[in-house]
Parts: sequence; C-alpha cells; structure tokens
Amino acid sequence: MIPRFDFKYSFRDFIGEFRSDIIGSSPDITQLQEFFGGYPLLFVEKARIGIKLVLQALELKPGSGIGVQPFTCSSVLFAIKEAGFNIVFIDIDRNFRLLHEDLQAKNSQIEALIVTHTFGFPDNVEALKLILGGKPVIEDCAQAYLSEIEGKPVGLCGDAGIFSMGYGKLFGIGSGGFIVSGNSKLRLKLGQLSENFATPSALSIVSTRMRNLMLGILHIPFVYNVFTFPLKKLITKENPDIQKYPETESLMSSSEIRLLIRRFDDQLKFISQQQENGRLLTSLIDKRFSPLIPSSESNPNFFLFPLQVRNRDAIVTYLAKKGIETGKHFSNSIRWVQRFGYVYGACPNFERIAGEVITLPCHYNLAEKQIRFIAESLNSYHETN
Repeated sequence: MIPRFDFKYSFRDFIGEFRSDIIGSSPDITQLQEFFGGYPLLFVEKARIGIKLVLQALELKPGSGIGVQPFTCSSVLFAIKEAGFNIVFIDIDRNFRLLHEDLQAKNSQIEALIVTHTFGFPDNVEALKLILGGKPVIEDCAQAYLSEIEGKPVGLCGDAGIFSMGYGKLFGIGSGGFIVSGNSKLRLKLGQLSENFATPSALSIVSTRMRNLMLGILHIPFVYNVFTFPLKKLITKENPDIQKYPETESLMSSSEIRLLIRRFDDQLKFISQQQENGRLLTSLIDKRFSPLIPSSESNPNFFLFPLQVRNRDAIVTYLAKKGIETGKHFSNSIRWVQRFGYVYGACPNFERIAGEVITLPCHYNLAEKQIRFIAESLNSYHETN
C-alpha cells in the first residue's frame, strides 16, 4: 500500500528528545529564522492558537468580519470565533484559490482576511491585497511549509503567516507550529499576548513523544501494509469530529523545537524531491482528470496532489484495490461550516469541490517508479470504466 502521508519518528528520535531535555540548552533557531527573512518566530503548541493570537493582535473591533474560505479545517473557524470575530465565507475557484469576484463583493463585510494555501499551492497574496485596500492579511500556511511565492517563502507576503508541524502535515514532527511576521508592531503585540501562555507539562511532553513513536512504528512500510491501513479502514469515521479550540493555550515545547531544527537541513533536501514528484505526477496524469496547475509566480511544496472528480467514491475504491491510498480531504467541510452560520448556496464552487476532491500521495519518500505507478493506475480507470 502506498500511503498518503509519510511520518518518520524513530526510537532514536524518542531517546534523542530525552537527551536534549537533560542538556537543557535553548534551541538554536537561527537557520530556520534566516529562511523566513530573519524575522523572529513565535512557537505555539497548535497552529489554531497562532491564528487566534494573530487575530487578537490586530486589535480589530469585537465582532468584526473575518474573511476565510469555507474549504478549510474546522480548527480555523473555531479560532476565529474564539478570538471574538464573525466569519464571512469567501468562495474559491477550481484551483483552491480565493475567488476575486466574491472577495470584491464581500470586501465591505470584512476587516481582515485569512488566506489558505490549500494543499501547499500558494494563493496570490499581493493580488488579494489590492482588492482589500490595506486591510490585514493572515496567511494560513498549515499545509504550505516550504512553499514559495514570488521567490520567497509563503508567510511573508501578508501581515503574518501561521505554520503547523503536526501529524499529517509536510515533515510533521507530531505537534506544534509557529508564527512569522514582518510587521514589528504586530510582533510586539504577539509577544505581549503570549507572555502568560502555559508551557507544556512533563506529562504532556512524554505523552506526545509516546504518540509520535507509535505513529512512527505504524508508518513503517511493512507495518503500514499489513496492519495500519487495514486498521484505518475499520476505525475511520464517516463523519469525523470537528477540531475544536484547545482548552489551554500553550507554547511549543523546547524539545519539539529542537527536533524541528535538527531535521531542517534534511527538509530542505527532501522538499526538492517532493516537488519533483509533484511535477512528474502532473505531467503523467490524464488531462481528463484536470490536475491543478500552480500559478506562474508560485513554487508549491506538493504537500498532497489534489484532483476533482465526479465519480469520487468509485475512483477511491479502484485505487485502493491497486494498493494506493487516497483521501477525500475536507469532505465534511460543508457540514462543518454550517455549524458556523454558512448558508447553503453562498459559495457554489466550494460546495462542488467539497464533493469531488481527492488527494493522491506525492511525498518525497516515494520513488519515481511509485509515482509512475500511481499515474498509470489512475489513468487506467478510464480504460476500464
């Protein structure tokens, strides 16, 4: 079985984190910080905490409208509400980018905009800023770590960028995230608001490491084939719970930051392979599946490879029989957004996409032979159906 995600966390990582606790030195984040323009980074336990924090730091009037696409994780919506603001849903185009016409029509209803770089494919932030006329822009980069737009990392075009390093993200280390901002006034406010944030307890840190070790074992190829994937099929819920806001706002633990930093050099190497896999898959897939073409000014990380298909369930089943795990990403998003006041019909493109999107594996750990097999298997669906 070719899995959608690659998650590596070994017993060596597990022991290494305890050793780093004993040493107790502060993580040297210089290299990561320099990659993001030299700006200070604020590490938080979860990306949704970062979204709420940035919204609060903007010091908008309570109840202000925050624009966001409905094809997003429910945790983003909870963060907006926790910050005390109202949600204004902006439709998207077939490339998962915000629909300019809808943003223009709803611009008067919002005081700030959250831009989601879905599946690691950057939206054109500069074009959106022109429509907004100076209103703050927050980049949701949870899926877009190491993606670039106009030659610089995503997260630096808007007022702030929020990244996630959680499980199921590109190069995820299990949990945590960080905020980057080139706005000095905003950074000062972020620091003030996070001063009283909790630090993870020893029990929480150990629990996270145990979970990571278990996930690392479950993603060993042999284990994944004979145990993990069959188990996932048995326990996967049709209607998964939405991801609520955490009860305690915490910072990312020092040991997790050190783990992220230790892996950064490898991540810079692996991202090239990931992008090469994505471009190869794009060139091989039958054009009838309409693979997403990145905008000319962007360099996506190809976190996942999305397609929009009319007969989604049949294709997912067909590929699973060939040993390829696919996903129906955010397939429950219509149900989620209705809990936050979404009115059916308000964003028709989103509603269609939510019912059609599938994602293919594309991660750096896949060999060229596997990428070609994925494309050939998908293309053969037309020949047999």
